[in-house]
Amino acid sequence: MEKKKVRKHSLCEKNAVIAMILTVPLGFLTQIAAQLPGAAGALIVSALSIVLLIIYNKWFSPEFDGVFKARVPVKEILVVSSTMVILIVGCVIINAVYSGIVFRPSLTFLCLALMAGISEETIFRAMLIPIGMRYLKGCNRAVTAVIISSAIFGPIHMMNIIVGADPLMTILQAFMATCGGVVLAGIYLRTGSVIPGMIAHAIYDFINFVTDPSINESGVVVSDVGNTGISYYALLIVLSVALLAAGICLIRKAKQEEIGKIWQTKWNI
Repeated sequence: MEKKKVRKHSLCEKNAVIAMILTVPLGFLTQIAAQLPGAAGALIVSALSIVLLIIYNKWFSPEFDGVFKARVPVKEILVVSSTMVILIVGCVIINAVYSGIVFRPSLTFLCLALMAGISEETIFRAMLIPIGMRYLKGCNRAVTAVIISSAIFGPIHMMNIIVGADPLMTILQAFMATCGGVVLAGIYLRTGSVIPGMIAHAIYDFINFVTDPSINESGVVVSDVGNTGISYYALLIVLSVALLAAGICLIRKAKQEEIGKIWQTKWNI
């Protein structure tokens, strides 16, 4: 049987960090449809993100077995993904204590959550991390990949201020997103599949949307209604630090060899 031709990826080989960073604006091309109102725009963005990932898989084929295929058992996927429970439960409790019991599900929130889970994992994890795990030099490539992806993912949330987000809450959101990015990157590295992270991310966003009254129908934090006092902000910081600790645990030194084997298999090295 004829062997498939392997493409030469010169930029990845010459400067892996630049190649990783350039996947971010490429991923943002899917956000064009986000200008469409409500659920329709969100679903189109989600679909475009999946199409982009399929193209990405084909581009690095046959070396790379793709962003969707897991390389660990289902039990391991569930255990690793459960780290996101820290964020989900923490936010529900904080929202209930400071804003009261709120539950306002809607089709728009469901679609926005799916869009966030699928498109943000596409932009900040799915395409960026595999390049790092193949082309970065040294034994700490997993840690480097996590730092790069999280350092972009968190601060970029500051752009929400442009669309009317509350500045202080947006700063806290950016910090929490940075910490959450470490966890989501860790889940991807430990499973070999971006799907668990997409699901966990979407579940978190949906639950936060429906339980936090300060989030508007566009998924933006527009005020700190009901969330007053230093204690509220302190608890968000504590929750973020706990999340960061969980993320670091996922990629700790004892797991580096395991992560390396998963990605060597994924890249057919």
